[in-house]
Amino acid sequence: MNTPEVATSRMAGEERRMQILRIAVSLFSKRGFSGTTTREIANAAGVSEAMVFRHFATKQELYSAILDHKACSDSGFDPFAVVADAVRRKDDRAVFEGLAFHALEHHETDPEFHRLLLHAALERHELAEMFWEQNVQPLYKFLGEYIRARQADSAMIALEPGIVVRAFIGMVIHHSLNNTLWDPKRGILNISNAEAASSFAQVLLHGILKPGIDNQTVENSGSDLK
Repeated sequence: MNTPEVATSRMAGEERRMQILRIAVSLFSKRGFSGTTTREIANAAGVSEAMVFRHFATKQELYSAILDHKACSDSGFDPFAVVADAVRRKDDRAVFEGLAFHALEHHETDPEFHRLLLHAALERHELAEMFWEQNVQPLYKFLGEYIRARQADSAMIALEPGIVVRAFIGMVIHHSLNNTLWDPKRGILNISNAEAASSFAQVLLHGILKPGIDNQTVENSGSDLK
């Protein structure tokens, strides 16, 4: 199995730390957490296992560093800053389309981290819980509060905000997973991230029924599922 290229020259402390971090992310994303040992990380980095623990005293510290690195890297994005102006304008389309587009762009530029999070979730690894608490829960809170405010403005129907947020995130994540894992050649659906984001916002805010279509048929059809 290919491993990241290792510089054999002596590295400064911070440079070495970042090298170990990048290699750890690469190996975790390919083999999972249970399939990767600190010795393997050390071997791939061309250092001793003691050197790994010198920079990351515990695995918990390594996992935290991975999240911090991704949050602060150029590929990361702050969803709240992305749509702050749209929120102030109460531009619902811009809020959801902006979040969807930047999330899709982020996933496309960093599929390695996407795979790492999937391994974390499947293995019930603590990194998944850390990511959930630091990234997903704040997004639910942010969008939930926005939706409640728009409901108070009578701009949105009375529906549990958590359901709306989950439907929105579900569209975005499923699309990214298809492009990253199951259909990288995009044989089923080959559209740009901008087009996908616009379409997801359209579906979320306006549905797929044409104006004037009787919704009663749709409502009755689901009654047996309750």
